[in-house]
Amino acid sequence: MKTLGLAIMLAAMPSVALAQTSDCMPQRQAAALVTFALPTLAEKLGNRCSEVLPPSAYIVANGPALADRYAPDSAAAWPEARRAIGMIFEKYLGQPMPPDMDSQGIRALAEPMLGGLLAKQINRDDCFVANEAIMDARNLTGADVGRLAVLAISIAERKGKGLAEILKICRLEPNGQ
Repeated sequence: MKTLGLAIMLAAMPSVALAQTSDCMPQRQAAALVTFALPTLAEKLGNRCSEVLPPSAYIVANGPALADRYAPDSAAAWPEARRAIGMIFEKYLGQPMPPDMDSQGIRALAEPMLGGLLAKQINRDDCFVANEAIMDARNLTGADVGRLAVLAISIAERKGKGLAEILKICRLEPNGQ
């Protein structure tokens, strides 16, 4: 039942607007969330962009290999990503996420759902740019890719979209937090 609750919450996230503009997720947690979702994000983005890019495009040809490469970083990001998911859970469902939702089952459910949600945020028209960015970042760790993605999202935040158009990321402060 709790798995169903998390699934419903993650599925409903794009349609829920934040009540206050001061609500935001710390950069560290947002980066962990993106890093956690990278394996599925790489695969789904490769599939999504295969409709508009040639088979030789980096993301199309290497999506599954990138997913495998990012899997250890995803696993390492889980504790912080779980806290971020808990924050989202509380914000949208109005109650704390139960402690027993820290299971492998929740982790196995959340990663593909979140990665799929993030992949859908990239328009097919932007696949060329996404491919170039991923190709340029190919030597970075998953954690570094997650941090860079969140910095890019926070710059784009001026447009008011946030992460997957639902979650505002706190601005980076001069002390790096």
